[in-house]
Amino acid sequence: MTNRSVATAFEERQSHPNWLLPAVIAVSVPAVVATAAVTVGEAGLTADAVWTVTIVVVLVVAPIPLLARSELRTTVGDEGICFRYTPFHRRDRCIRFDELTAVRRGERRDYQFGLRRTRWGWEYRPNASEGVELVREDGPRIFIGSERPYELLSAIEERRRNN
Repeated sequence: MTNRSVATAFEERQSHPNWLLPAVIAVSVPAVVATAAVTVGEAGLTADAVWTVTIVVVLVVAPIPLLARSELRTTVGDEGICFRYTPFHRRDRCIRFDELTAVRRGERRDYQFGLRRTRWGWEYRPNASEGVELVREDGPRIFIGSERPYELLSAIEERRRNN
């Protein structure tokens, strides 16, 4: 199922909160500086010390561009709900309405943004504590965060009734 040729009842794009990227950078810089100070301080400026610091810099700094580019796009069309969390998904993930057993508005209070697997299912939350929980007969539950959860829920319910 693709959402390209389908009339869209709801569309939303979300990115991470504005403060998250500077916070990650602020936390990362001291880790790199401390590693460099300890490594170079113990052994002096050697090839091994430079190699170790380089590896730490790559491991700490590499995720930052991914975080800066991440975006959750959610659409509700005639056939179902499609979402894509770039750059982690290469293509849209779509759930047909006939796969759903329940849809309800939900809320998550923790400050864990992003894509994660929980014991209840998958959560897609770049910037919202509220959203819609999709309960499927086959497969894990999916929580899609939304800055407009009531609009998302009503679009899903309206399209489910029409199918």
